Amino acid sequence: MQNYLVDGGSLPREPLPQSVTGRLPTLAELEDYALEQWERFLLQLINSSQVERGTSFSSSMMRTFQRGLLSSRDGEAPKLTENGFQFLLMETNAQLWYIMREYISSAKERGVDPMELISFLLELSFHTLGAVSKTFLVYHVNHLQTEQ
Repeated sequence: MQNYLVDGGSLPREPLPQSVTGRLPTLAELEDYALEQWERFLLQLINSSQVERGTSFSSSMMRTFQRGLLSSRDGEAPKLTENGFQFLLMETNAQLWYIMREYISSAKERGVDPMELISFLLELSFHTLGAVSKTFLVYHVNHLQTEQ
């Protein structure tokens, strides 16, 4: 990967067969799904009782994302911290960068190699929105599913 990043080459991508890509969601469906999940995440930060349906995040991932944003005392419901309130006031892209930083910094706690995670995220950034490759599917099956 270093050669591709340093020399400016493109990463090899294996296309998926039509039998798989024919069932993929459209870009509009992906955008709607992402927005819905983001709104659920923010609602869960504010007040988990307001979330009608759960997010697709595992409980360990929610704990990672909420670290420093919520505080709770024994027997009390979690409350938004000052940092959590500041997080809600951030632009969406700044919120995403905050979450990415927390996700990477807590990788070892979840048994994930941080360098492998960063490599995967860099690989993912080279892909076209809505396109799925075998590389992504293999990583998802091997790593992301085990965290849930």
